[in-house]
Amino acid sequence: MASSTLPKHYTKTLKNGLEVVVIPLRNGSGVITTDIFYKAGSRNEVMGKSGIAHMLEHMNFKSTKHMKAGEFDRIVKRFGGVDNASTGFDYTHYFIKSSKRNLDTSLSLFADIMANLNLKDEEFQPERKVVAEERRWRTDNNPVGYLYFRLFNNAYLYHSYHWTPIGFMNDILNWSIEDIRSFHKTYYQPKNAIIVVAGDIEPETVFEAAKKHFSGIKNCCDIPKVHQVEPRQDGPKRVMIHKESEVEILAIAFHIPNFQHSDQPALSALSELLSHGKSSRLIEDLVDKKKMVNQLYAYNMEQKDPGIFLFLAVCNPGVSAESVEKEIWSQIEKIKKDGVSEEELKKVKVNTRADFIFSMENSSNVADLFGSYLARGDIEPLLHYEENIEKLRPEAVQDAARKYLDKEVSTTVILRKGKK
Repeated sequence: MASSTLPKHYTKTLKNGLEVVVIPLRNGSGVITTDIFYKAGSRNEVMGKSGIAHMLEHMNFKSTKHMKAGEFDRIVKRFGGVDNASTGFDYTHYFIKSSKRNLDTSLSLFADIMANLNLKDEEFQPERKVVAEERRWRTDNNPVGYLYFRLFNNAYLYHSYHWTPIGFMNDILNWSIEDIRSFHKTYYQPKNAIIVVAGDIEPETVFEAAKKHFSGIKNCCDIPKVHQVEPRQDGPKRVMIHKESEVEILAIAFHIPNFQHSDQPALSALSELLSHGKSSRLIEDLVDKKKMVNQLYAYNMEQKDPGIFLFLAVCNPGVSAESVEKEIWSQIEKIKKDGVSEEELKKVKVNTRADFIFSMENSSNVADLFGSYLARGDIEPLLHYEENIEKLRPEAVQDAARKYLDKEVSTTVILRKGKK
């Protein structure tokens, strides 16, 4: 794989610590994606105040000193742009996709919500209800979402990955507007933010516009360090939960290193080999051949702090989670014992390269990819991603399976049908 697949990026840091990154695609489209990443997600929350990062994402589209609630969206729509946001474990991300002539307006909007967000209680209270409803829809009333949430509750006991970004319902119902204001003041500072602009635009144009809109915004205070380190799991965990569901659902998780670790490429190849595409081992065996499951995922989470390698399977009606669990373990042990072939790994490399090249054609994907590494604090794994995948050997994938997919430190969660 040629490392030149990754476009060149240019970086400048303003005096207030705001990092500005530009990835010129020079494709003649006139389209850019303007993003701002804040290095604050659910990882930066504390027990009892979970879900605040996500709540603040919602509040960022309310009023500022210069805009009424909802005006941000109206301005973007007026110039034909598209905007959205998302909150993850490690960072919160806002973007506007538009013509490059709207760069200045896009940056002015992001600067306004950084410096001038009102955070009024009368806007907060109705939005709290919206977020509570989102929690019901995505988690409480969704068997897969509920199992996913409960998996993290059990895989992590001490670290704030103990909850997913939506947070616990009781926290959602009990935040105060002061909690939201405090989180915004602490984490939405220039020194904790990164502007990423990708698309048909030149670096100097972006640097000048960013300086114009952001250089006058001051930092207020120190940013707390996340000191929690999840203790090593001292035995296998097995959890049974009951929820209204027509089918049984299974999740198995294993602790793995953080996104910077040299074993991540092998873990990525392992996930591709197991569950990406119709010819992957688990999909071919359990979905197509044995028809035991209708959804199955195996993937490595590349987090700022140590993450998990996760198997998640939605069984077909009448199929028990334990029977699927047995099949998954059979495939894991097979890789540990027999390894993977050169041909299998070659296919993984070809598919990975194709996906990577395809993602580089879209300014939104490029900005998201670069921003995700920058927001986690290190772009080096991305810069060497292609070469690290290309030089992978079959024994490295086998070693990763032996090293991390250990039953003695696994967390297994099974969801069975319960009463309504």
